[in-house]
Formats: sequence, C-alpha cells, structure tokens
Amino acid sequence: MLQVVFEVGAALLGACVGSFLNVVIYRLPQEDPARRSLGGRSHCPQCGKQIAWHDNVPVLGWLWLRGRARCCGGPIAARYPMVEALTAVLFAVLAHWPPFGPVVIAGADGTAIWNGMALAAFLLHATFVSVLVACSFIDYDHRILPDAMTIRGMWFFLLASLFVPGLAGSVGEAPSLNPTAESLLASGLGLGVGMGVTAAIRSGASALFGRQAMGLGDVKFLGMVGAVLGWKSVLLTLFLGCVFGSIGGLLQMARRRSADESAGAHEIPFGPYLALAALIALFAARPILHFLFETWPEWQRDHAATPWLLLGSAILSLLALLVLVRRVRRRK
Repeated sequence: MLQVVFEVGAALLGACVGSFLNVVIYRLPQEDPARRSLGGRSHCPQCGKQIAWHDNVPVLGWLWLRGRARCCGGPIAARYPMVEALTAVLFAVLAHWPPFGPVVIAGADGTAIWNGMALAAFLLHATFVSVLVACSFIDYDHRILPDAMTIRGMWFFLLASLFVPGLAGSVGEAPSLNPTAESLLASGLGLGVGMGVTAAIRSGASALFGRQAMGLGDVKFLGMVGAVLGWKSVLLTLFLGCVFGSIGGLLQMARRRSADESAGAHEIPFGPYLALAALIALFAARPILHFLFETWPEWQRDHAATPWLLLGSAILSLLALLVLVRRVRRRK
C-alpha cells in the first residue's frame, strides 16, 4: 500500500512540476530579463491578465476550460497539459522502476519502510528528468539549450554525487576508493567524457562539412547527462541520440513539401533526441550494455550467419536512405 501511495504521489508531484516546467519553457528563453524571471504568478498569454489558481490546476484546469482562457476566451495551447501529463508519467515510471533501487522496502518485522538513500536518488533523478523535459521543448522551440540548465545542472549533480554514493556508477569494475570519493570521481569522469567526446565530434564534423554541425549547448547538455549517469551511460546516450536524430532528421526531410522553406526550418534540434536517449539510458543502460558487449558477441560466435545478417540489414538501411533522399530531391 505504501508503494502505491508513493507512486500516486510521484505522479501528482510530476504534474505539479510539469506545470512549473511550462513556465520555465516559456520564460527562460526570453531576451527581456524581466520576462525571463521564473517568479510571480502566471498570466494569460493572450491578454496578459493574471490566471486564477483554480484555473491553473495541472491538466484538469485545461480540460475544465476546454482549452480556452476564462478571461478573454483565447486558445490555450494543448502543449501545456501535455508537458504536465508527460512529467507526471515520467515521475510515476521513476517511482515504479527506480534505477537506484526500491524506495519502499520491507523491514525486519515485515512492515514497509522508506529507503532513505533510494529516496534521495529518486529526487535527484526526478530533477534530472525535469531538466530533460524542459531542455527538449526549449530546444525544439528556439534551437538552444540554456546554460542556466546545463551548466548549473553539471555543478548541481556533481555535488549531489557526494551525498548519494553510486549516483553515476563507478569508475571501474572494482572500485578502490571510499564510496564518496568514488562517486564524485565517477560523476566527474562522466561529465568530462560527455563533454570531451561530444566536443571532439562537433569539431570533426564542423571541419568535415565546412559549417557548424552541432551547437555548444549539446556539448554542455551531455556533460550534465554524464554527471548523472556516468561515463558508460553518457556514451550510450550519445550513440542512441545519434540514431534517433538520424531517423528523425530523415523523417523531417521526407515531410518537406517545398524548397522555399527558411533555413531555420531545416535545422534539426538535437536536444530532444539526446533527452530521449538519456531517459532510455537512465532506465535500461545495464541490460543494453550487457546485450551489446556480452550477449551479442556470444551470439555472433555461435552463429556463423551473423555477418551476412548484418550486411543484409546495412544494405536495406542504405536503400531506404537513398529512397528518402531521392524523394526529397524530387520535391525540391
């Protein structure tokens, strides 16, 4: 029963946090410092009138008003309840499958008790998930990943690793330092690997294509991810992010209907794909890495046809890519 209460409470907390994230997503990219402030009550985006608290209830307020502002009748974007519902679901999933271990455990007498360290890890992971959501929507709207979230996130999670040993895993297979030092070193290594590898890819790709291929925001974003997940998981995040970004980019190219779109419309925000990859790494890094480096090599050794299977898959993928590129060029 305590576990159920915790999961329901996590979902409600997520909905409330999602409501605040809507404020962050809207205000943080603003150029005017006065409008960038995250304090103060919410105002109607149409007429500027202050929104009553009972109309600002996460998800339910939008449904009750049927997507229209009470003050002026102007439309309220469906994104607001979507962000709130998304954050609520992510918090509930985080409570049901906590990456750091169960928050509610059985005591010596069989009663349910709180696991303090796992609860602290849950709060840190919930903060991390919130940053991922906010950064994804900001990057989608404005093609930026704010330093206020990435750089501050680096330092916050780096310091947090001192209080939750093992937050970012360990440096090696057999830790030789005390838990606190090992945790700080693992978080720092993840931060360095996330930034270093991404910066190297950014420099190489920019030199190859003769133009900026990736923003510095992505470099700092992956540094923050590494501070939370560790060096192995941040490399997995980068790999999965590139896969998702490639698929998303091809789909976006296939949807273009004219050649006179602005250059900005052709830019692909990398942040949402990296955020999705980071979520997958948060929940499933261990089984994915086990499959890639242990299960898959064993399967290859036991099945002689594996190279042909890989070759066939690569050829099919290449043909699909060529078809998409050809269709895009015809539309242009």
